[in-house]
Amino acid sequence: MLILELAVQGVRGFSPSARVAFKAGYTVLKSPTEIPAPLAGLTLALAFPDGRGGDGAFLAPGAKQGRSGLSVQAVDQNVWRLVRDLGGQGTLHRLNRQTNQFEVLTQDAAEMGQALRSAGFPARPTFEQLFTLTVGQLPSRRPKSSAKQPPQPAKGQPPKSSPSQARVQSAFDQYANELGATETGPSVEKLSALEKELATAKHVSEVQFRMDGVQADVFKAEQRLHAYEELKGKLEAARAELFKAPTPQSLGLPDDIVERVRRSGDEKKRRDEAFAKLDRERQDAGIADEPPRTPPLWKDMRFIAAIVLGLLFLVSGGLLDGMGRFLALLAIPAFTFGGLLALRFIEELQHASREVAKREVFEVRRKKIEDEFGLAASIVQTALDKVEANLPDEFFTIMARRAELQPAVAELELEFADFESDPETHGLAEKVAALKAEHESLNQQLLGMSGGYAREVREIEREISRMKEALAGKNPTSGEEFSAVSTGPAETFDDPCPAPMALACEIFSSDLPTLWGVVRDRCVQYLTALSDKRYHGVDLDVDGRATVHAPGRSIAAGELPAKDLDLLYLALRLTLAEKAGAQTKLPLLIEDAFGGVIDVNKQGLFARMLKHIGTLTQVLHVIGASQQPPPADTVLAV
Repeated sequence: MLILELAVQGVRGFSPSARVAFKAGYTVLKSPTEIPAPLAGLTLALAFPDGRGGDGAFLAPGAKQGRSGLSVQAVDQNVWRLVRDLGGQGTLHRLNRQTNQFEVLTQDAAEMGQALRSAGFPARPTFEQLFTLTVGQLPSRRPKSSAKQPPQPAKGQPPKSSPSQARVQSAFDQYANELGATETGPSVEKLSALEKELATAKHVSEVQFRMDGVQADVFKAEQRLHAYEELKGKLEAARAELFKAPTPQSLGLPDDIVERVRRSGDEKKRRDEAFAKLDRERQDAGIADEPPRTPPLWKDMRFIAAIVLGLLFLVSGGLLDGMGRFLALLAIPAFTFGGLLALRFIEELQHASREVAKREVFEVRRKKIEDEFGLAASIVQTALDKVEANLPDEFFTIMARRAELQPAVAELELEFADFESDPETHGLAEKVAALKAEHESLNQQLLGMSGGYAREVREIEREISRMKEALAGKNPTSGEEFSAVSTGPAETFDDPCPAPMALACEIFSSDLPTLWGVVRDRCVQYLTALSDKRYHGVDLDVDGRATVHAPGRSIAAGELPAKDLDLLYLALRLTLAEKAGAQTKLPLLIEDAFGGVIDVNKQGLFARMLKHIGTLTQVLHVIGASQQPPPADTVLAV
């Protein structure tokens, strides 16, 4: 996933109006104030809306309204845009690549969360604990016991004030203390108010937990409903395709038409062989291709000349006297010759008649062959025409389609029957509607409690603990400085390693020992470099608790000095960001105020570490106004 653009207006910690475009790699963002702009908290509020307007905490002081927008490119290359009025409604858009315009998808917080999860966003705890890095996350900001009482100033000297107070870590990472807010003195009334706030916060937490569970149930039910509708659509489409598949009966053809088409090639060969045999017999019989033609007798000039000559002699003998009458006898040869020609003509007619009779016999046999094979050929051609096939192979493929579809349809019908017989499928649509109604009811309950926003329970409990100590006569700590405080033997911290390692195991689908075997050496390298070689090894037990090795001794993570514990946490977080970022391509968001944790001579090394991670995934590094930008691929002002 790649963050493409951030647009803000009236947002705390940013310029009054800013719009910046990001690229892959290592990008440094320079804030207009000394405190780094709350990029991580704002991104979490946009990507994981609670539907209660809690993002209004990011509204700039004095601004009547604020607006923010975030554009990201998901793993499927789709571009999404989140736009939200701080404390108000948000909208999720998706880029239509055909029109190159953003289209509104939803304004519902739950639907936005589901859509972003499908686009590649992980769960909020995973993104917050592995891919955002802020000072408020350092373990020294969350001690088990209260910090040591700060040294009292010498008499007559004003108390030292910290340059900046630590940010308040809440659900939306507010920054009230960073902007100079001061706490009022301890009192029983304030303690009572804090206890009421604690009760409300616990109730809010319970309702939020229930609402998260209902939202998860809605997501599962909608997935099952979608799977049911998708399976039903597939079955209907398969049935429709099966119904359209041709059969001999639907085409009005004989039941054995497929076999006839298959035999059509052999039938054609048999027809050609019959014709060839008939032609050979005809040739053997001496039947010419064309019937013999006998010219009419009256067109024979010899016959006409003999008749005319005989008539001439006969007439001359009748007209002459004496010896001239003997000319009539010459008519006899002439008529005899003509008679012979006439007899020959008759013989030719008889021969032609016999030839025609023989020819007709062969023609009748040819016609019989054509009729015999022509009927079968016409049925085959009709079958090909009806399925719009040019070749028999195409016809076979089309006619076999039904046989191919029947097993698939039967399998879908069986799967659909199993789906319908499942009790969880009954009334699934009504179940989804009921869960959404319950989710909306819980959301309204949250909106009705504390204005729809409550601080974290642990934060209120710590404040109550400090208040009770103050009322008991102790001098409470007035504020946490950005530089990590030193710890003594009586002060310990929670081990920060189990939580991020558990989330990393989910990402890598691995158990903790296996994952630690992969990342251990890299974590040791980071810790050794950041601690100036004060530590040379780290081990984790099966629960993720860390033991750090120094020359001649081993120390449990919770017993480390605050600054060294923070360095261990940074080393582990950089290691997991490097490994997980290379696999998931999720961006790493850093709000840099680690000046009190990382030595000045190590700041450049820290920047080079981030630049290396930037070669594997996108890194957005926010710094204060007076900080010198480290070498980066891009430096932008926000």
